[in-house]
Amino acid sequence: MACSAIFFLDMKGKVLISRNYRGDVDLTIIEKFIPFLVDMEEEGKLTPIVDVADAIFVFIKYNNVYVVAVSDHNVNVGFQVFLIGVF
Repeated sequence: MACSAIFFLDMKGKVLISRNYRGDVDLTIIEKFIPFLVDMEEEGKLTPIVDVADAIFVFIKYNNVYVVAVSDHNVNVGFQVFLIGVF
């Protein structure tokens, strides 16, 4: 299963580019991810896979840009990490 949406965020969490592929997640769901990301960074428990607000976020940071893949159901995380790593 592929991702539902992809977001490109700057370091402050502002959406630079987004694309909703499947239409099963609302584009405002990224607003729930940003505070969780900040909390995880402060605690030093940052992981590339996050389950927040009934959605699964898989992300990488590349040159001060976060590439975030979002899905609302069980996904192949290995494929998503590969997919966002290609960007």
